[in-house]
Amino acid sequence: MKKDIDEILAAYLNKAPLTEEERREFEAWKNSSVHNKKVGKLILKLEKQKQILARHQSHKVAFDKVQRQVRQSKRKRQLVLWSSCAAGIILLIGFFFLLRPENTSTKTQTINQTYISGLALKRPAAELILPDGRKRLLSQEKRAVIVSDSNREMRTDQQTLIVESNTIKTREPEYYTINIPYGAEYNLVLSDGSKIYLNAGSTLRYPDQFVGDKREVFLTGEAYFEVKSDSLHPFIVHASDVAVRVLGTSFNINAYAEGAWVKTTLVEGQVEAHCGYKNIIMAPGTQVAYNKTTQESDYFPVNVQQFISWKEGYYEFEDMSLEELMQIFTRWYNLNIEFADPKVKEIKFSGRLKRYEDLRPLFEMLEYTRDVNFIIAEDKIIIQKK
Repeated sequence: MKKDIDEILAAYLNKAPLTEEERREFEAWKNSSVHNKKVGKLILKLEKQKQILARHQSHKVAFDKVQRQVRQSKRKRQLVLWSSCAAGIILLIGFFFLLRPENTSTKTQTINQTYISGLALKRPAAELILPDGRKRLLSQEKRAVIVSDSNREMRTDQQTLIVESNTIKTREPEYYTINIPYGAEYNLVLSDGSKIYLNAGSTLRYPDQFVGDKREVFLTGEAYFEVKSDSLHPFIVHASDVAVRVLGTSFNINAYAEGAWVKTTLVEGQVEAHCGYKNIIMAPGTQVAYNKTTQESDYFPVNVQQFISWKEGYYEFEDMSLEELMQIFTRWYNLNIEFADPKVKEIKFSGRLKRYEDLRPLFEMLEYTRDVNFIIAEDKIIIQKK
């Protein structure tokens, strides 16, 4: 029975003997992509550093601490996950950690614990704004009917708002707005059966039923769309100066108001992105990035998983600046973050971060780079250079 590559990597770095089958799986994984080969080289470098530290008793405390962290990662699997696109951040963290002899300081460990203590998270509720401006909070777990009359019904079920409309009556549609605050997520099933996953800090304006020759919605923020196929009624998403036109497909749009870009990532099917005066017909596995300031757009292939993983409860990223990473944290966890040193914003990270109920393990792992400290103040988190 094949083992998860995460367990094999953790066992390897924990000096656990690998079986012949595990070694073959490790080699196959390492040779499966250019990225994995790079990660494999980092593993070998880290292993050499551990061997050097084992011969120097003055570094024993640092070495023991890394071992404990690896065991904890393997046992609980609650920190940054080990995967083909995730191991990089752990290995880099461990590599920097091993090279710093000052990690043995008891004082430093105590300070780090103080920096990250007392941080608990509560998710706020999404809300539905009715056509007359009234608001309804949306349940995250319980089933509830939000709107019900002879024309429509909207109900919640497992963090999803389901819209059903009486299409027999001919009438003008009424527009509703679903608002997802920072720290929350919610899904929406429209009257045509299309499903939309809404990320934190997003707003979607939609009709209770679609009439005419097209289906239109209006997005601010980020959403993943699974559009119900209907060749006679194209589905159009308006996001800032971009309009994405589809017939039936899966795609992601990132269009936060504070962001400089509107990014459309196509997973499957075909879409046409209208960016200013430019129309681009996209193929699966590609992205159109539109700059709101310059009004210019680029079209290129991407690893789509990096742009849609958020809807599965984690975020996959590569060479992302700490500033951009903290923007994600701000939305996911409803945090107020301040950089004490602007230079820290440019530190790069790669990996796969799971969404936590408690941020302490996550901040601990990021602090192991020995480059940053996360200081918990009364109403914000201050990031400073070590």
